Amino acid sequence: MEVALERLPNAVAKVSVTIAPDDVQQAMDRAFKTVVRRYNIPGFRKGKAPRKIFEMYVGRGVLLQEAAQQLVDQHYGAALQQAAVEPVGEPRINIVTLEENQPFEFAIEVESKPAITVGPIDDLLTEPLSIPEPTPEDLDKELAQLAKSQAQLAPVEDEPVSMGDHVVLSLKGYLETEDGEIADAEPFVEDENYAVEVGSGLAVEGLENQLIGLKLGEPATIRLTYPESHPDVALAGKPVRFEVTVTDIKRPEIPPIDDELAQSLGYQSEQELRDNAANRLRERLEAQAKNDRLAVILGKLKERVTFDLPPTLVDRQIHRQLQELDTMLRRMGADLDQYLESRQMTWDALHEEMRPAAEERVKEQLILEALAKELDINVTNDDVLEAVRPIADLYQQSVDQVLQTFVRQGSIGALAEDLLISKVSDYLASTVRESSESNVGGENA
Repeated sequence: MEVALERLPNAVAKVSVTIAPDDVQQAMDRAFKTVVRRYNIPGFRKGKAPRKIFEMYVGRGVLLQEAAQQLVDQHYGAALQQAAVEPVGEPRINIVTLEENQPFEFAIEVESKPAITVGPIDDLLTEPLSIPEPTPEDLDKELAQLAKSQAQLAPVEDEPVSMGDHVVLSLKGYLETEDGEIADAEPFVEDENYAVEVGSGLAVEGLENQLIGLKLGEPATIRLTYPESHPDVALAGKPVRFEVTVTDIKRPEIPPIDDELAQSLGYQSEQELRDNAANRLRERLEAQAKNDRLAVILGKLKERVTFDLPPTLVDRQIHRQLQELDTMLRRMGADLDQYLESRQMTWDALHEEMRPAAEERVKEQLILEALAKELDINVTNDDVLEAVRPIADLYQQSVDQVLQTFVRQGSIGALAEDLLISKVSDYLASTVRESSESNVGGENA
């Protein structure tokens, strides 16, 4: 088998394959054994006619066609592997030459990952990795958040609502006209147990701050305008009036940061709690510093390397982004259809809006994959096992059971790709080379 590769626009690879005449003849012999079973030849049981008789009645063209199909099926994968082509889309097969006693020639055109050569990157690895040390103020905020998470809610009766309170409202909401009149006597929302955490930012913008100062059992009117981006098109950008009465106020009683709090969280002492919080803070600051450094290096690599992006990979990335958006909207009680309606957009328009970010992400992934080959970074079986182990623990299954699930779903390859991208990203984010002009500041990982 002879293979020739031609790179076409839009990340399409054309692989031309030539099969020797002897191999074609052998394929025709195999083809006869397959095809003869499909035909009834007078005077013979089905599938028992001699080849010469079969060819007299049916013709050799049928055998040639069957032989060609078998040869394509047989050599397709090997041809792509020999040409170092990694397909990402459906192939198109073109028969170039199909004649007796002649080489069989066919061409595969398939969208594929581009051939990328990144080259030396030592100059990029001199980018400093500066990991800031947590300040006392940072640690105080970390501990305050931890203490707040352990707060107990206590009833409040004689004091007005303040920031951080957990409030229950009897609430009716009405749409208003531009003149401030009620547009519809029927409320668009009515809830006797509407719960709000003042300051959380989870309620519609403007509602929480206007609750501050209200007293238990005291009716009040709150006016605001829904944001233009609100998922419900009937409310987006509309002025509304809420008639509310506070029916319950609970205030979090935040415990002091001491030995008792530490022991309730499983630590021996306040000092151990502080040390653990400081370590977590350092880990976050280190992760952020590495992410920032990785972004800088990737930005320079994207300027240095140019190639055609496979449209199929971009479309897949857009689909992932849509799934992420849908998950976020559902947490807010909406969905993609409502989102599109509120923005007066079509699906095609949303796709095109997401395309630039998807293209950047795909370009980064392809560059990182190319770097993995050049740097000889691989995903081992141990890497896969370590990635699967937390999933197995979460679902109380064995690692083998989870692996079999990945294999059945056809997602084990995607898992390995994600792990590879993660390993290369960590290499770029953490590896610091000494500059030839000056020492590199910050910490090396």
